[in-house]
Amino acid sequence: MPKRRSVSVVAATLFVVLTAAPAHAQWVPGGPLAAVLVVQDCTQTAGDVAVSRLDPPTVYLCPTVVRLVRQKDPGAEHFYFVHEFGHIAMQTSDEAAADCWAAQQLARAPHGERYLRAAIDHFRRRPDQPSRRYGTPAERAERIRTCAEEARSAEPRRP
Repeated sequence: MPKRRSVSVVAATLFVVLTAAPAHAQWVPGGPLAAVLVVQDCTQTAGDVAVSRLDPPTVYLCPTVVRLVRQKDPGAEHFYFVHEFGHIAMQTSDEAAADCWAAQQLARAPHGERYLRAAIDHFRRRPDQPSRRYGTPAERAERIRTCAEEARSAEPRRP
């Protein structure tokens, strides 16, 4: 069982892991999600960028894979992070629902378009191998695009 760290240490670590690229405002968990433990532990992610557990609510990040994704598609790693919070916020293991939740969150976040573009491009460039949990990468990219567009069109227009 990983040792629990204080929220401030985790927040500082998360900031370093996710913002090594040029500084941009980005989505951060708020409300009850701000209390979710974030742990750097590649053994928990089993080769993925990030995974989440619902009990207790925890997001695990693999800094090694975060760096690899960032090298190829800077910003796409942040989509994975927000996606994992979607599982926790919605209390679901449904990958499509977590994708849509993350896309909607990023569509409303400062500079969220940057991360959405990076994620969509990231999935469009991946080999089109189907996954039972996610669909093909092209389908995933389209789902993210559509959900973000729905969130933007639901927002009231600013003068």
